[in-house]
Amino acid sequence: MSTMTTHRTAGPTPVARPGLSKLVWVTWRQHRTALLGMLSVMGLGALVLLLDGRSMHSAFTSSGMINCLPGHEAGYCGAALDAFRPAQDRVSQLTGLCLALPVLYGLFLGAPLLAREYESGTYRFAFTQGAGRVRWLIAKIVLLSSFTIATTTAFTAVVMWWYSPLVPLTGRLGNTIFESYGAVFVARALFAFAVGIAVGALLRRTVPAIGVTLGVWLVVVISTTVSLRQNFLTPLNTLNGTVPSTAWTVSSQWTGPDGHALTGNQVADLQYRAAEGGHKLDLGQYLADQGYRHLASYHPESRFWSFQAIEAGGLAAVSVALLILAIWLVRRRAA
Repeated sequence: MSTMTTHRTAGPTPVARPGLSKLVWVTWRQHRTALLGMLSVMGLGALVLLLDGRSMHSAFTSSGMINCLPGHEAGYCGAALDAFRPAQDRVSQLTGLCLALPVLYGLFLGAPLLAREYESGTYRFAFTQGAGRVRWLIAKIVLLSSFTIATTTAFTAVVMWWYSPLVPLTGRLGNTIFESYGAVFVARALFAFAVGIAVGALLRRTVPAIGVTLGVWLVVVISTTVSLRQNFLTPLNTLNGTVPSTAWTVSSQWTGPDGHALTGNQVADLQYRAAEGGHKLDLGQYLADQGYRHLASYHPESRFWSFQAIEAGGLAAVSVALLILAIWLVRRRAA
């Protein structure tokens, strides 16, 4: 009696989908140079602010600037201002240096993420692994976005401590510090990161993607700062009133008794002659009695966090849309 053996044809062995730990490891391996570089830059910047903050806080106290704050009985503050000026000059310089930090996330993390894969041809290998192209990209976006948010949040927390003595003196609205103090700093970094990924998916070349990312980021930041931000909320108006020293003055216009607008030089000369005539303390009322009118529009300091929320929320929404666009492009074009 013969024995019959049935042979079954084995199907393809399913490929196990890599877990989160493997995706994290691959992301780290691919982007560790950029991640360590960004961590070093942000860490060095935070260290500089911490060291300067100690000396600046000490100079603020020792110079007597506390007596020049609104609501305090202040005598002549000229000596205190002169003593504190070197520290305040350093604050202005360091604040300016902080402006460019968010765009680095787009140039060194966002733009190369897809553009380098396309340019080198490695996307053919990366997109055919067990993770799948969409899951692979979403994992990278989530991990690198989390890194961006965490590091910029830590940095702006240092900025808030560093600048805290000057808030009651100069305010934060209408000042350069607005750009690095709070949620806007974090949102700008996330926006730069999202622009870099979307542009990289469109251009598929690293250097052009970096250049376009920088250009787009600059256009959005400059247009927002120069013209859009002041219209987020309706400004307050005052006629012959006093604008708080911490407010953001949007417009200021003097008119003479005949109704004609005065130039800046004419206003300065008018105020000098009035002060010289003994009206330094009641300058505003004296000029009003002479028929001069001063109309000012401003945003009070109390609106600072509202402005931060509006701008950061808008940038976050655009960032999400750009990341969705990048995922759609990868899914449609990277076959």
